[in-house]
Amino acid sequence: MTTMAEGSIRMLVDAGATKSHFVLLKERGVLSEFALPGLNANYSGNEEVMAVFSDAVAKIPKGESVDRIDYYGAGCATPRNAARIAELICLFFPVAEIHVNSDLIAACRALSGCESSIVCILGTGSTSCLYDGSTMVKRAPSLGFMLGDEASGTCLGKLFVKEYLSGTLSVSARDFFEKETGLTEETVLVKLYQEPHPNRFLSSLAPLVKELENEKCVSKILSVAFDEFFKVHRRYYPKSSNMEWNFTGSIAENFKQHLLEAAEENNCKIGRIVPAPMPLLIKFHNNNPGL
Repeated sequence: MTTMAEGSIRMLVDAGATKSHFVLLKERGVLSEFALPGLNANYSGNEEVMAVFSDAVAKIPKGESVDRIDYYGAGCATPRNAARIAELICLFFPVAEIHVNSDLIAACRALSGCESSIVCILGTGSTSCLYDGSTMVKRAPSLGFMLGDEASGTCLGKLFVKEYLSGTLSVSARDFFEKETGLTEETVLVKLYQEPHPNRFLSSLAPLVKELENEKCVSKILSVAFDEFFKVHRRYYPKSSNMEWNFTGSIAENFKQHLLEAAEENNCKIGRIVPAPMPLLIKFHNNNPGL
């Protein structure tokens, strides 16, 4: 670990499946920040990653150079994925010090700092871990949108689409969905089984689910999804019943009431709920320049 020299530039990247948030820090202040397409190391190919970093290079202020990059990304929990992303970043920043961690580490540092808690991400995907204030002690298995991602944007979209295709949505919810999206049963099936990135299609339906959350059939979907999140994830931390659960992600923020109700039903104490980790992550790195 190194301490950043005066005048050096540090790039922080919070890369989720939907959006990658870039921040350039200089002398503890924000030099610039910008958003680029999302990345997930489990699904994004080399060309996709390189395209994002090519765009990032173009957005660096003229005359400035990046000395250190802290990349926190979806799918980067495994050493193999982290190494691949680091190698690709190095193509664009060959002299920079590069650190690649999972997006969950970003959430831990942002939400808990040096305190222990259970830290969760509820965005396009979902995950959780037990954090002791410096490292992840235990992490829930990351099973992706087909087998896991409980209560994520992808999960909500999947549950909604299942009800739609099964014909069990209310007439008003069904009509609203078709009017707003222009989709039919046939075109939904095409998006799911013939087009790339079906998880992105499903997660794109989360705002529509939000608009329909007061419909009884949709409210039931939300209750089931958030209850399932706590039932699945709580079993990974049986000795942590008194710890706070901290959340970040658009789904946690936008469906906060359903999250709180499910937490109460499952006897889980909620701490922080923030839409994105970056503001708190900047603060963490400014206070801990060697990390």
